[in-house]
Amino acid sequence: MTRNRDPFKTALASLRRRLMEGAYGPGAPIVILEEARRLRLSTTPVREALAWLSGAGLVEHSTTGGYRAPGLDAGAVRNAYGFRNACLLMSLERAGRTPVGDISGADPQAMFAWIVGRCGDAALSRAFETVDLYLGRLVRAERQILDHPAAALADIRAALIEGRRRDAAAGISAYHRERIAAAAALVFETGRSSHRVDPD
Repeated sequence: MTRNRDPFKTALASLRRRLMEGAYGPGAPIVILEEARRLRLSTTPVREALAWLSGAGLVEHSTTGGYRAPGLDAGAVRNAYGFRNACLLMSLERAGRTPVGDISGADPQAMFAWIVGRCGDAALSRAFETVDLYLGRLVRAERQILDHPAAALADIRAALIEGRRRDAAAGISAYHRERIAAAAALVFETGRSSHRVDPD
C-alpha cells in the first residue's frame, strides 16, 4: 500500500466533504479517533484538519474539548445567504467590464465562485469561500425543497455574458431571496436527512 504523502490534506478534504454531504448532523460530535481510524491516519492530521475547519467556522469546539458539526438555525442561515449575496453583488460591482471568459451555467457554486474570483479582491474571496462552505451543507436540502435553479442560473449567465450587470445582480438577489424565505424549511430538512456517509 502506498503511504499517504500529505495526511493533513487527506484529512481536510475528507472531513470537509463529509460536512458538506451531511455526514454529521447539526451539533453532532466529530470524534477524532474514529475519523483517524476511518482514514487510516494518526490522530495528529485529523486534529490539525479539524482545527483548520474550526478557524473557517465549519466546525465548533464542543464543551468536552473535542469538535462538533456546527448547529444550524434559521436566523444564521438567513444571514449567511444575505452575506453571500452581498459578496456577489460587491464582486460584480468591482469587476467592471473585464472579459467574461467561460462561465459554468449548471452549478451555482461554480458560477458564484467565478464571479467572486473575477473581481480580484483576496479578502472578499476569502469571506465568500467561508460563507459558501457553510451554506454548502444546505445544498441537498435546497434540491429537495426548492425548484431546480437551472432557468434562473441560465438567465444570470446570459446577463453576465451580455454585460447586463444590473440584470445579473437582480437574478442573483432573487436566487438568494428564495433561499432566505425558505431558511427554516432548509434547516429542518438538513437536520432530518443528516446521515453517515460511506467511509472513504
